[in-house]
Amino acid sequence: MFSLAILSTLVMSQTKLTGVVYDQTNLPMVGASIFIKGTTNGTVSNLDGIFTLETEKKEGIIVVSFIGFQTVEREFKASQIFSIVIEPELTSLNDVLIIGYGSVKKEDVTGSVAAIENMEQISSRPVSSPQDFFQGSVAGVTVQQQGGSPTNQASITIRGVGSVNNESPLWVVDGMPYYGGTLNPNDIESITVLKDAASAAIYGAQAASGVIVVTTKSGESGKLSVAIDAYAGIQKAVNLPTPLTAEQQNWAYNIAADNSGVERDPARDIIQNSWGGVNRTNWIDEVFRTAAIYNTNVALRGGNEKGKYSASFNYQKRDGLLLDTSLERIGLRVKSEYKLSDKLKIGQNLYVTNEEAVGTNTSSSYSGVIINAIYMPSAAPVYDEEGNFHGVAPEGSVYAGTYGDIYNPVALLKRPTVSNPATYIDVNVYAELDVLNGLKYRSSFSLSQMDSEYKKFSPRIPENGRPSEMNYLDQSWSKRNKWIWDNQITYTKEFGEHKLDFTGVYSAQKTEYESNTVNARDFSREESWYQYIGNAVEISDYSSNAYEDALYSVIGRIRYSYNDKYFLSGSVRRDQTSRLAKKNNSDVFPSVSAAWKISNESFLNDINWIRNMKLRASWGEIGNIQSVNYYAYNVPMSSQRPTMGEGNAQRVPGYYVNQQSNPDLKWETSESFDVGVDLSLFSGRVEITSDYFVKKTNNMIMTNAADSHSGVSAGPTSNVGTVENKGFELSTTFKGKAGDVKYSVSANLSSIKNELKDLDEYTSDYIYHGNEVRSTLYPYRSEPGEELYSYYLISNAGTFKSQSEIDAYVGTDGQLIQPNAKPGDLKFVDTNKDGKIDNDDRSFKGNAFPDFTYGFNFSIDYKNFDLSMSFQGVSGAKLFNGYKYTTYNAAQQGYNLDNRVLSSWSASNPNSNIPMLRMDDPNSNFTTNSDWYLEDGSYLRMKNLTIGYNFPSGLMNTLYPGSSLRLYLSGENLFTITDYTGMDPEVGGIGLDTGTYPVARTFSAGVSFKF
Repeated sequence: MFSLAILSTLVMSQTKLTGVVYDQTNLPMVGASIFIKGTTNGTVSNLDGIFTLETEKKEGIIVVSFIGFQTVEREFKASQIFSIVIEPELTSLNDVLIIGYGSVKKEDVTGSVAAIENMEQISSRPVSSPQDFFQGSVAGVTVQQQGGSPTNQASITIRGVGSVNNESPLWVVDGMPYYGGTLNPNDIESITVLKDAASAAIYGAQAASGVIVVTTKSGESGKLSVAIDAYAGIQKAVNLPTPLTAEQQNWAYNIAADNSGVERDPARDIIQNSWGGVNRTNWIDEVFRTAAIYNTNVALRGGNEKGKYSASFNYQKRDGLLLDTSLERIGLRVKSEYKLSDKLKIGQNLYVTNEEAVGTNTSSSYSGVIINAIYMPSAAPVYDEEGNFHGVAPEGSVYAGTYGDIYNPVALLKRPTVSNPATYIDVNVYAELDVLNGLKYRSSFSLSQMDSEYKKFSPRIPENGRPSEMNYLDQSWSKRNKWIWDNQITYTKEFGEHKLDFTGVYSAQKTEYESNTVNARDFSREESWYQYIGNAVEISDYSSNAYEDALYSVIGRIRYSYNDKYFLSGSVRRDQTSRLAKKNNSDVFPSVSAAWKISNESFLNDINWIRNMKLRASWGEIGNIQSVNYYAYNVPMSSQRPTMGEGNAQRVPGYYVNQQSNPDLKWETSESFDVGVDLSLFSGRVEITSDYFVKKTNNMIMTNAADSHSGVSAGPTSNVGTVENKGFELSTTFKGKAGDVKYSVSANLSSIKNELKDLDEYTSDYIYHGNEVRSTLYPYRSEPGEELYSYYLISNAGTFKSQSEIDAYVGTDGQLIQPNAKPGDLKFVDTNKDGKIDNDDRSFKGNAFPDFTYGFNFSIDYKNFDLSMSFQGVSGAKLFNGYKYTTYNAAQQGYNLDNRVLSSWSASNPNSNIPMLRMDDPNSNFTTNSDWYLEDGSYLRMKNLTIGYNFPSGLMNTLYPGSSLRLYLSGENLFTITDYTGMDPEVGGIGLDTGTYPVARTFSAGVSFKF
C-alpha cells in the first residue's frame, strides 16, 4: 500500500499506467513483463516490483507475465494504478530442469529425468538430510532407512541393485560433483534425478548408479532479505519388544526343562533364589528414551544487477532414541555471483560442515544393545547399591552363570567414551565468458577436503555377565583431499525451425587419501584426562591406508530439435582412470535419446484437452569406477609385525602377498534402455509420466578364489558376471483450484525385477554371502537365474501337532524324516524327497528388494492455511527376522526371552507357529536355515503430516514491509501398517534383522520468518 501511495503522485493528465506486481506471498516480483495487448509497447517491473508504462491509447488491456507464472490481463481506461498478483502456473511444463552440464525445459526432456516437487514444503519437515526427501517422492528411486541410528543415512538405489559393489548415486551440487558433508535441507532450491544412462552418461564412470542434481538457493536482486527457519520436537520409538518379567522368565525356563525331560535349574526356583523372582527392570524401557531434536537456519540473500549473494548458517542437534547417541551438525554456506562485464561473470560456492554422530552397535546378535536389553534378566537392577552398573546377578551369587554372558545394556551405552568429529570443506569457483553470440566458455574448479577422527575408550567391565579386566582405546584418523577441474564450452544456435545445442567438456580430478588406526589397551587409570595412547601399556594393533586416484574425461553432447516436435540428443564420454592397468584404463561410453512431441502435430490440433504428449526412448552405457579397487590390477604387499623368539621376544616387521593381482581387470559397465511417455492434460492440471526400462550390469567385479598353488589367501579381483533389472514406473499429478482452495494430489508406483544372469568367469556356480546370525544362520545365496542376495532356505510347514503326525512323516522307504522331532517342533519340507532334512532341501525364497514401491502425496492451501500429507510403502519385500534366533529360543545360555514365547506351542495352544519351549533343540528348530525366519516386509507408512498457517500479508506488511511469517506443526512416521513382527520393517541393507535400531516417530513445531 505504501508503494501505491508513492505511485499516485506520478499519475499525470496523460495516459500513464503504473502499479506494483506481487507474487502469491505478497513479495514484489522483479523483472515481470508488462505490455499493452496487441502492441509491442512494454516494460518490466523494477527491484520493488513497480512498473510505469505510457501509452497513447485511452483504453485497452495490459498483460502481465513471468516465466512459470500464470499470465494476467487487466482492462484499463485512461490513467490507472494497479496492484497485480500473479500466481504460479498449475502446469510444470515450463519448469527448467538442471541436468548434466546444463539445463532443459521439462517438456523438451528426451531421457528419464524426474524432479522432486514442492521443495519449499518438504524442507519444512524435521529431516536431517536430503535423502529423506526421496522416500515416496520419485518413481524408480528406492530409499531404505538404515535403521534409526543418528550415524546412519538412508541409502538410495536408482532402478534396482545392479552389483554387489558400491552403488551410491553421484551427487552433483551447483554443477560440480559433490563429496562433502550432509547438505542442509534448507539450502536446497531444487533436486533433479537422472535415472537412465542416457541422462547420466555425461558424468561417465561416476554415474553408473544414477545422478542426483542439486541446486542450492542463490541471491536475489533487491534489498537484503533475511530468512529464519527453526523447529524443535521430540522423537519416540514405537512397537518395541517386551522382555519377559522375572516371574515369566522363571516360568519359561521351568517349562522348557519339563518339555526336555531335564531337571529344573535351582536358579529358577524362587525359594532357592528369591532374588531371581523379583521383577525390577524393563531393560527395553531403560535403554530407549524420548529424544529431542532442534534445528535453526538463518539465510541472507541480496544483490543487484551486477551481483547476487547468499549466505546461510545451520545448526542441528538430534538426540538418538537410545541413551547417549546423538547427531550434532553445524553448517555454513556462502554463494555469490558477479558480472564483471556484459561478457564475463564469476562466482563461488563455499560449504563448510562440522558434524559429530555418535551411535552404538545394534547389528550384532552377540553384543548389540537392543538384543542385550532382551537378554538381560528382568530381576537385575540397572545399578547396585553403590551406584555401579549391576550385573546379571548380585556379587557372589552362585547363580550368575544361569543367566548367560550378557552385558548390562545401559552400561553398553553409558560406559564408553566416544567422539567422532568430522569436518568437510568444499569450495567451487567458476568463471563464465560469452565468447560470441551463442558460444559460452565456463571453467570450474572445486576442492573438497575431509578430516575425521574416531576415538572410543572402553573401560573395564567388572559386573557379572561378561566381565573383562582389560580396558581398550580405539582411535583412528582419516584425511581426504580431492580436486576437480572442468572446462566447458556450450554453443546454442537457432535457425528457422531448428535448434542446436552443443556441449563439450574436459574434466580432470584427483583424490589423495590417508588413514591411520591404533588399538591400545591396559590403562592403569580410566579418567578422561588419561585416555591417550601414550598411557597404554600395550599397543595391540595399528594399521594405515593410503591411496591416490585420478580420473580424466573428455565429453561431448549434442541436442537437436526441429519444429518443437522432434528431439534428438547424443553424448560420448571417454574416461581414463588410474585404477586399471594401462591397456584397460580408458574406454568410451556413448548414449543416445530421442523424443517425439506428438501433441504438436497437426492431427491433434483440435484436441484441446491434450496440452502435451511426448514419446521418449533412450539407450546408454556407463562405466562404474566405484566398483574398482584402487590397486586391484597390482595389489600392494601387506605387512604384519609378528612376535619372534622367546624370552626377550620382539615384534619384527614382515611383508607378504595377501591377494593376487589382475592386470586384465576391466570396467564394470551399466547399460540401460528406456522408453517413456509424458502426458499433460486439461490445461496442465493432470500430468502423467510412465517408463519401461532394462538396466544391465556387465562385467560385474568380484574377488575370485585364490589359486590353491599360489599360497595366497585371496584370489584376483575379476570381471565375473551380469545382472539385469527390468521394471516400469508410473507417476501422476493432479492440480486444481476451486475458489480459495488450491490442491495437488500425486502418486507414483514402480516395479523392478532383479536377476543375476550369469557368473561365467567366477570360480563358483554361486555367490556365497557371509551375512549371518551368531555364526549359525547364513540365509543368502546369489545364483544365476535368481535375484541378487536371494534367501536360500529350507521350507517349513508349521509345527507338528501330535506324535502321530511325526510318525506319518516318512520317506519313500518308510524311515522317519525328522526322527528327533517332538510335538511342537517345526516340520521342515523334504524338498528333494530323499527322506531326510539337510542343506540339499534348501531353495530360493526371494529377497528383500520389494516387488513394488509406491508413494502418495497430497497438499491443500486454503487462504492462509496449508496442509500436506505423504504416504510411502513397499510391497513384496521379505525380511529375515534373525532376532527370533535367541529371543524365542530357550536352548541358549539362559538369556531372557521376548514375551511372545508366552504363546509358544503347547498342548493347549497347538496352532502356534513358535516352537515349543525346550532346554535343548534336537530338532534344530532354531539352527536350521529355514523360512520360519522369513517374514513379509511389506508396509504402508504415513511418512509425514504438516499443517501450517501463514500470517496475512497485510498484517506482516504493517509490521515490516515485505515480511512473511509461517507457523507449522509436523509429524514424521506417524503410523505404519505391516505384518512384520520385528520392531520396524525398514531394517535396511539386504533385509537381515537382529534387532535393528528402529526409525523414530517425530513430532515437531516450527517457524519460518522472512523479512
